[in-house]
Amino acid sequence: MFRVLSCLTFEHDLRLVGLAGIVCFLASLAAINLFHRAVATKGRARAVWLGTAGAASGCGIWATHFIAMLAYDPGLGVNYNITLTVLSLLLAAGLTASGLSVAACNRNPWATCAGGALVGGGVACMHYLGMSALEMPGHIAWSWDLVAVSVLIGMVLGAASLWVAIHRGGTSGMLTAGVLLTLAIVSHHFTAMGAVEIVPDPARVIDALSLSPGWMAIGIASAAVAVLAMSLAGAFVDKRTAERIAHMAHHDPLTGLPNRAAFTAQFATVLERSAAARSGFAILCIDLDRFKEINDLFGHSAGDLVLRQVADRLLTAVEGQFVARLGGDEFTIIVQGDDGQAEGGSVAERILSAVFENMEVDGHRITVGVSVGVAVYPHDGADAATLLSNADAALYRAKAEGRGTIRFFAAEMDQQLRKKRSLQHDLRSALERNEFRLFYQPQATTGGEIIGFEALARWYHPKRGVVPPAEFIPIAEESSLIMSIGEWVLRDACAEAASWPRPLQIAVNLSPAQFKQGDLPNLVHSILLQTGLSPSRLELEITEGVLIGDFNRAVSILRRLKSLGVRIAMDDFGTGYSSLSYLQSFPFDKIKIDRSFIANLHLNHQSAAIVRAMIGLARGLEVPVVAEGVETSEQLDFLAKESCSEIQGYLIGRPSPITAFSEMVGRTETGETVRAVA
Repeated sequence: MFRVLSCLTFEHDLRLVGLAGIVCFLASLAAINLFHRAVATKGRARAVWLGTAGAASGCGIWATHFIAMLAYDPGLGVNYNITLTVLSLLLAAGLTASGLSVAACNRNPWATCAGGALVGGGVACMHYLGMSALEMPGHIAWSWDLVAVSVLIGMVLGAASLWVAIHRGGTSGMLTAGVLLTLAIVSHHFTAMGAVEIVPDPARVIDALSLSPGWMAIGIASAAVAVLAMSLAGAFVDKRTAERIAHMAHHDPLTGLPNRAAFTAQFATVLERSAAARSGFAILCIDLDRFKEINDLFGHSAGDLVLRQVADRLLTAVEGQFVARLGGDEFTIIVQGDDGQAEGGSVAERILSAVFENMEVDGHRITVGVSVGVAVYPHDGADAATLLSNADAALYRAKAEGRGTIRFFAAEMDQQLRKKRSLQHDLRSALERNEFRLFYQPQATTGGEIIGFEALARWYHPKRGVVPPAEFIPIAEESSLIMSIGEWVLRDACAEAASWPRPLQIAVNLSPAQFKQGDLPNLVHSILLQTGLSPSRLELEITEGVLIGDFNRAVSILRRLKSLGVRIAMDDFGTGYSSLSYLQSFPFDKIKIDRSFIANLHLNHQSAAIVRAMIGLARGLEVPVVAEGVETSEQLDFLAKESCSEIQGYLIGRPSPITAFSEMVGRTETGETVRAVA
């Protein structure tokens, strides 16, 4: 130890020693920072960071050594062998990069320590190769005990440095690791220098191509500049990475528009400014009309392309106003101006026109419409939550009134939206609370014989009383609750029908949502097995909404259902735009004429002619026909005259609990056949 201290105190220029320490510390910090970047990445990026870290630390080790050598005064003139000097630099960079790679790619503690020890070994190799580069009229005699100690110190402190770098985060961890790496380099160097004894040898010839101390200083300065450049490059990349992360945190990755977080921040800023300036602005909530059908028909990749094109058209239409995508097909726009209502209406009109134009997507021409809800500050709300809720209520009204429209908020909209959301909330637990009941409506031949029943769900709300199906079924379909409700209806209806003494048919309605989610044929099959109901007694009713969208998939499911032995009926026939094509594509077992045509039989000749044509069409296809909504004897007589197969309606019986039809299902002592129509 005394030899090391004596060497440092009496044989070195302490000013240059201090400079060497500073360069070493800065290079070590740069190396640890670059090492952290490597640990955080993978693949090619990790290899680049490790190479850069190795180069930075290698240059730092090399510069530290030779600055300290410039500070060393052996009492003789000294030059430096060019070849060995350059090799020492390359060796320092290569071994350091190897050690850092071992530590970064194998996260267990032993690998970390081994990598750090390899870095310390690289320091030693560079030092002793650099010492071999000395050109002077003498030779070096080594104290091998201090040589061994110097190597051991470098390896131990190098291992400690990388262990801290891996296991301690933050600025304190980086500083500690940097200090330990600095100590590994500096303590090794001066311990190794303490092992040196210069023995004069006037006969030794100095290589003519060796570097003088002046040129060596230039080389050292170049190495220091290289370390600085690599540090700046790392900092620049960090800045770019931080900017990219910040952009990703506030922008939608699909469309590039600001996301919900950015919208919330912008909304708060606009509210604050408008309140201070007593000015107005408008919030526009926008939904694409029937966007789900685009995904179903053309796939999600086509849907993504549509969203990108819609985003571009919105940006063009709003002319500099703030546009954000909140998720799915939901967009929100903040329209600032002196007259919020007028400005908002003008922008909404431009949006409708811009988006409605045809789009070319994967070779398909697609037309997309939008619905827009508008709320104006401060008239429709003075805070963000109220304004957004009211714009959403206006959007709901726009979608309910035919889509492709603009609606400004009005007070009654809020009440309707609150009612809908309240029902949706209560609907989630209605099945668990056993609030649903099944009612049954009889079906009969026109001659009067009861042939079956249709099962109809009723919701008995504990506070609202009976909620009509027209209210809760659409809500259930929007929220996917129809899946559990539909399964309950099917299971309960089949179990009830299986208990009837008479083998009457049971008809159950299916929702389009049940065809798009889950495995409907397997569900029906399992329910038939569990309840023991004969498949021939089950009739599943669908509307053409089932076939709109993925037609081929829907037909495939219908064929699988029919293969079970159940019957498939087309409900609400005549109300859709393509029912005839569906009849051609799938062999339905029954057609149900919509009640709207039956109700108008004696009010206009057109309805009678349409019903007559439907019955004739079904007769030609050899498919039975059920007329829904039969309420009068005149309607029954007309249908019987036209040879309609079956009827359903209030004339036969109103929907009621099955106990009201005990005799019809055969729960009587005599067992006689009951005729509902005289």
